[in-house]
Amino acid sequence: MADNENHQLNTFRQWIHEQQPILNSLDTDEFLLRFLHVTNFQLDNAKEWLIRFWKYRTENPQWFTNRDLLKNSLMQEIAEIAYYFQLPKETKDKQLIVIMRMGHYDTTKYSLDDVTKYAFAITDILNRQEAGRTYGFIIILDLSEVKLQHISQFTPDRVHRYIDCWEKIYPVNLIQIHFYNYPRIFDPILYLFRMFLSRKLNEKIFLHSKTSDGTINKSLHQYIDSSLLPNEYGGQLGLIDDINKTFIQWIREQNDYMIQFDQYGIDLKHASKLLKTIQKEHD
Repeated sequence: MADNENHQLNTFRQWIHEQQPILNSLDTDEFLLRFLHVTNFQLDNAKEWLIRFWKYRTENPQWFTNRDLLKNSLMQEIAEIAYYFQLPKETKDKQLIVIMRMGHYDTTKYSLDDVTKYAFAITDILNRQEAGRTYGFIIILDLSEVKLQHISQFTPDRVHRYIDCWEKIYPVNLIQIHFYNYPRIFDPILYLFRMFLSRKLNEKIFLHSKTSDGTINKSLHQYIDSSLLPNEYGGQLGLIDDINKTFIQWIREQNDYMIQFDQYGIDLKHASKLLKTIQKEHD
């Protein structure tokens, strides 16, 4: 790390300590570097991002509490169905690949809030990886099993909150977003996604439409080599169930790290004022 970057990191940590008890944040190098990297080490921007991060989590306890992967049976069940997981191999550019099977859950058994809670827990773990922070993520949103029951849960407000989370709150470096097996029934949801997304993130979206002749995998392979993908996507990595078993073992080893986030947050009565103070200083 360059001397200037190290100085920014230490200054950032000191500022966090000075905001207590309004802001109670994790302050490890690894965690703070996420916010510095995503803002190109612009300290005021990193401060704003951190405040929004904790504000969002404090405002949405339904997604950010009771997430223990070893004790919460619901989280364990969702893990077993391979709803959201990382693939074991990186791209040639060292980017990490994750898959979310957006219709791969029973809506009579699990709510969208249930799978969202699981997804955020996994994202907290995935973001710990230096490769993700430095080189970024490629995400495949698999719509193969999406039905009306799934789509009906995506209200405009919920879509807007999701977009805000990925674009303005979570310090995630998204390189590509692939909608796999894209059905026309999903058009209204994609319209909402695109409406709320920035132009920069919109340009990272790629659609692979549902076909009857198997060309969908060829479309995906134009961007992601088949050697990096599971068999179900025309790849050579093996079956998803086998990949997910190894992934579950890994995330369980990271469980203590993930659940520690539950002890942090921000005083919502003062969060907006603190954010405005930083913005005023920045201007």
